Amino acid sequence: MFTKTVRASAALLALASTAAIAAPTFDANIEMDTDYRNLGRGAAQGGRVEMNVASKTDKGGFVAGRASYLATKGGTVVADDMWVQFGNAAGDIKLGRFEAADVFVVGKDTVVEDTGIGGYRNVLRGRYANGTLGGIAHAAVTVNAAPGLAVELGVVAAGKNTGIRPVVSYTGNGLTARVSLDSGKNPDGAKVEGFGATVGTSFAGAAVNASIGNGKIAGVKGSSFGLNAVFGDAGIGFIQDKTAGVKENNVYVAYSLPLFSTGATITPALAWSKQSGASGDGAVTARVRVNYAF
Repeated sequence: MFTKTVRASAALLALASTAAIAAPTFDANIEMDTDYRNLGRGAAQGGRVEMNVASKTDKGGFVAGRASYLATKGGTVVADDMWVQFGNAAGDIKLGRFEAADVFVVGKDTVVEDTGIGGYRNVLRGRYANGTLGGIAHAAVTVNAAPGLAVELGVVAAGKNTGIRPVVSYTGNGLTARVSLDSGKNPDGAKVEGFGATVGTSFAGAAVNASIGNGKIAGVKGSSFGLNAVFGDAGIGFIQDKTAGVKENNVYVAYSLPLFSTGATITPALAWSKQSGASGDGAVTARVRVNYAF
């Protein structure tokens, strides 16, 4: 107990001694979802308060860190992000709990939910929970190879289960493109092999993204295709997932409205999904999301 107290005191002193160089920033927001689903499931409500602390020091090279905590409506408190990053203009290393480069962009996704088909999206990207082996290690090394061109190598390990995820990203001339490969095992020990890609640009005043993913998890083939467009505060999207011969189509729309002049928004959203071969109507979810940053 005494040792833990000494360590905690030393950490606080270290933070205080660096405050003049890199004062931490604090922010928080609340998000509350009220849903109605057909197919007999009725109404539901969920939400969370997110609290963040972050800091960055830049003296030729840089060191940055962030911790995000979620207090959920269900009464639990969990860590969402918790990472440290250091490097310079040539590249950097990131360690902890975080999400690496996004290769399946779902712009304005307010209501699309995982129905179990899964497909193949953003495998080995990150934000892993601690496992039964005492924890999961996640690291991403990024090299800025040229203006607008970056190469990221992500590595996740849980005991002997190790997976790697290289991503090549390009940004320039109004275009954003990323390509990734997945190889190895995920934290659960399932073998993973596949790839993902996404392309984003502006078209007719809208931000448009198209994404694909294809691969195997534990020998089961899966694929996903996504296309979406965001027009200011409005958005529409389509996702098709396939796994083990079962196909599911998802369509979603959302529109954000300001709540008075407070900076808060209220977002009505609607999603429809249906599996191939399923009888009856598709699954429909209506959601109203309130978000307020304070």
